[in-house]
Amino acid sequence: MGRDAVPPGPHGRGGKRMRIVDRYILQELGPPFVLGLGAFLVLLAGDILYTLAEYIVSGRMPPAAVGRLLVYKLPAIAVLAFPIATLFAALLGLGRLARDRELEALRLLGASVTRVFVPVLAFGLGIGVVTFVTNEVVAPAANRRANVLLRRVVLGGTPSHIRERVFLRAPGERILYVGRLDDGGGRLRDVLVFEPTGSLPRLIAAAEGTWTRDVVTLRHGVVRELDARGFTRLEAAFDTLTLPVGLEAEGLASGAQVPEEMTLLGLRRQLRVFGASLSPRVAIEYHRKMAVPAASVIFALVGAPLALLAARGSRFLGVGASVVLLFVYYALMSTARALGLAGVLPPALAAWAPNLFFCAGGVVLVASVDGRPWRGWWLTPWRLARARP
Repeated sequence: MGRDAVPPGPHGRGGKRMRIVDRYILQELGPPFVLGLGAFLVLLAGDILYTLAEYIVSGRMPPAAVGRLLVYKLPAIAVLAFPIATLFAALLGLGRLARDRELEALRLLGASVTRVFVPVLAFGLGIGVVTFVTNEVVAPAANRRANVLLRRVVLGGTPSHIRERVFLRAPGERILYVGRLDDGGGRLRDVLVFEPTGSLPRLIAAAEGTWTRDVVTLRHGVVRELDARGFTRLEAAFDTLTLPVGLEAEGLASGAQVPEEMTLLGLRRQLRVFGASLSPRVAIEYHRKMAVPAASVIFALVGAPLALLAARGSRFLGVGASVVLLFVYYALMSTARALGLAGVLPPALAAWAPNLFFCAGGVVLVASVDGRPWRGWWLTPWRLARARP
C-alpha cells in the first residue's frame, strides 16, 4: 500500500483528502435534492389546486388570486418538501456513488462506511436549519395572508377567525363576542363589544352587524357605560354605529390566530398563559415546529445506509423506496396527530413519534452496513442481494 493509501485522519493529507471527499459527496446530493424538491412542490401545489377546483372552475377565484395563493402557500409546502427532498437526495446521490463503486474506492483508502455518512448527515442538518427558519420566520405570515385571501375570495370578506359564542381580542384592547354568524352574507348576529374606559368597560350590544374590511358596522343596539360600582350611568340606543377595528396584518390580533399562523414563541406564550384550557392542537403544533425540521436529519440517517443496501438495484429502486418511506412516515404522522388530538398520546409524543420510529430504524440500518454483530435477521435479504455477483 503506497503513501496515498494512508487512512484518513483529522490532520495531514488524510484529513485534507476526506474534506475533498466530503465536498464531492455534497455535490452529488445537490442535483437529486433540487429534483426532489421541485417534484414534491409541484405535487403539493397540485393538491391545493385540487382542493380549490370547485371555486376555480366556477370563477369565484380568478387566476390572479390563485397565483397569489400559491405564492403564499409556498413556504408552508416547502417546509414539508424539504425533508422529502433530503431523503430523495440521500437515496439517489449516495446510491449513484455505490453503484459506480466509488464508495468501495473510498473504503480502500481507509474511510469507514459511517465516515462516508457524515457529509450526508451534515447535509440533512443544514436542510433542517433552513426548514426551521422557513417555518418560523416566513411560513406564519404567509399562512396568515393565504387565509385572509381565501376568506375574501371564498367567504366574501367575513373574517375567518370569528367564531360563534367565542370572545376574541381585537386591536385597541376591544373584546368582541358574536352569538351567531352568517359567513355567506358577512352578517354578525347578537354582537357584544367591550371597550376599556376606566375601571369598568363600556358595553356595546347590537342585534346585528356587518364586517367590511377594517370596519364593523353595528345596527339596532345600545351603548352602556358603568360607574365604579357597576351601575349604569349612561345608556343610549342607536340605529347604526361604526367601529373601526383596525385589522393588523389583514387579520385579528394574535389572540385569534390559528396555530399554523403563529411562531414558536407565540405558541409557547399561548401554552404558558392558557395551559390545559387550550386545544391539544396548539401543543402538538408547538412540538411539530421542531419535529418537522428534525425530519431532514432523520431522513438522511435512514436514506444513507438504505442507499448502500439497495445499490445493486436500479435508480428506480431508490425512487420507489422514497415513495414507500414517505407513505409510512406521513401515515405515522397522521395517526399520531389524530391520537394526540384525541388525548390518547401526549402532544410531544404525537409530534415526535414518527421521527423516533424512523431514527431507531436508521440506527439499525447504519449498524447493518457497518458490520455490527447486532444487526437484525430481517436484513438478510438485503445482504444476499448485495452479495450477488
